[in-house]
Amino acid sequence: MKKEDAISIGKINHKPRKISKNQRNFIISTVSVITFLVIWELVSYYKVINPLFISSPLSIVEAAATLFVDPAYWNHIGVSAYEFTFGFLLALMIGIPIGIFAGWNQIFNAVINPFVSALYVTPKVALLPIIIIAFGIGITSKIVVVFLMAFFPIVMSAQKAMSTLDQNLIKAARSFTATEFQIFRTIALPSTVPFLLNGIRLGLGQGLIAIVVGEMYASTAGIGYHLTHAGQNLKTAEMFVGVAVIAISGVLLTGIIGLIEKRFSSWKPE
Repeated sequence: MKKEDAISIGKINHKPRKISKNQRNFIISTVSVITFLVIWELVSYYKVINPLFISSPLSIVEAAATLFVDPAYWNHIGVSAYEFTFGFLLALMIGIPIGIFAGWNQIFNAVINPFVSALYVTPKVALLPIIIIAFGIGITSKIVVVFLMAFFPIVMSAQKAMSTLDQNLIKAARSFTATEFQIFRTIALPSTVPFLLNGIRLGLGQGLIAIVVGEMYASTAGIGYHLTHAGQNLKTAEMFVGVAVIAISGVLLTGIIGLIEKRFSSWKPE
């Protein structure tokens, strides 16, 4: 083989690999976040805006390092995690069956629809005083708030799922003498999965909002309580640590749901 041919083959074999679309988007997102943090640090360092209002990324990291070795702060995180988990699971266990059955049975839907529609558009913050009076300032009231905030997106998504069922497929199943239960189990339920996951993702965000709002309103522990306490003492960096904990938790949880949703996206009816 000639030397020139070997060189040309080597060039072909060592052709640079083209990055994928996902890799490109990840790089762009990473650069965007780093740029934002650098600008934020510079704005704080040169006091373009009073650091008391926005702190700085380095100060927040230092505050986080101090807080995360404090058992009391982990207790706040544990309280918030417990309230969110219990309230959200309760919303799933009650909201999914009600939503699916309401979408499947028109009579049941007619009974609950006025209440669901009215409460769905009602700001749950307006109910906080009543909830606090009824359940106190302890953990139970926060669980109720999380339940109410997460419940309605889940119910509405389940109802939406049942309204998108392929009626031709249902008619075909009935023509083969399939029972209503068989149709419900083999056609209706699988079709609801993508919509339910979307509702669960929305419910996660609402539940995290409920935790912070509920604990800021009336509480003796939790991330929201610590945010309020830090704000009252002008500890801006500690406030941003709490915000970061909530934000990172939300990103991780919605990311997990997003992966599951992507896995079942093919089940969504056209």
